[in-house]
Amino acid sequence: MKKRLTIGRLAIYVILIGGSLAMAFPMAFAIVGSFCKLPDFYARPWFPLPKTPTLENYQALFFPAASVNLDIGRWIANTLVRIVWYILITGTVAVLAGYVFAKLRFRGRETAFMYLLTSMMIPGIVYWIPTYIMLARFPGAGGNDMRGVGGHGLIDSWPSLLVTGWVNVYYIFLLRQTFRSIPDDFEEAARVDGATTLRCLKDVYLPMLKPTLTVLVIFQFVALWNDYQWPLIVSSGNRDIWTVALGFQRMLLVGTQAKGYPAGTSIVDYPFSFAMAVVATVPLVLLFLRLQSYFVEGVQGFALKG
Repeated sequence: MKKRLTIGRLAIYVILIGGSLAMAFPMAFAIVGSFCKLPDFYARPWFPLPKTPTLENYQALFFPAASVNLDIGRWIANTLVRIVWYILITGTVAVLAGYVFAKLRFRGRETAFMYLLTSMMIPGIVYWIPTYIMLARFPGAGGNDMRGVGGHGLIDSWPSLLVTGWVNVYYIFLLRQTFRSIPDDFEEAARVDGATTLRCLKDVYLPMLKPTLTVLVIFQFVALWNDYQWPLIVSSGNRDIWTVALGFQRMLLVGTQAKGYPAGTSIVDYPFSFAMAVVATVPLVLLFLRLQSYFVEGVQGFALKG
């Protein structure tokens, strides 16, 4: 049956449409502005409309002037390597730990889980300084002797971007809650057929964990794609391992030079900045559109239909 269009429902539609347009305006502004030349942008700063759309901002982004030593392709590749690595590592740890805390019964299980949860109360920034010191004083690496003295350790090298943050307590909690929502009957039936624990995880649980794992993938992808502070601390001295966020920030400082302007030009090149914002946002939007059905299901909670 069709719902009647009442005054209240009409007001809700107007509010939702207005809110959607307001939230979409910054993205539309950036996309249109990225195709502008500087004179066109400053002619109509409230909403730039290019007289002649141009790709010069994207060309400067992917093919900067020879005088600018920047490589966006390498930054994207480095970031994707980190994303794949951390999705595999943190995902594996979360699945195994979630299964242990949800399905296995042993003394101290709840105490150990509560201890993990309490670590979420400490801001991650608190760990940065001690983690940096441990990496810088890593024995036998980066010119260090076995006492961790004399060199830079793992700083400004790939391990500094890959060896931290393997255990994510939030993901463990998320997987534990999902495991607890799955009846034990599935695993018991598999055990009767001779399945081992790993076989149960692979063939019984993983297919049912797809919505939750999709949430994990999206969260991890967004977090690492936008990760700026940690790469700045541990890898800013090595251009070969820069990530997208760090590289784009450095390119923003030399945007006018990337487009061929003389060094020292003080123009704020907003169209070039918008082009970078669009390139940085497109992968996230595409990922969400591809996985949105699983994401919504995973956020709403796991449910079994029988």
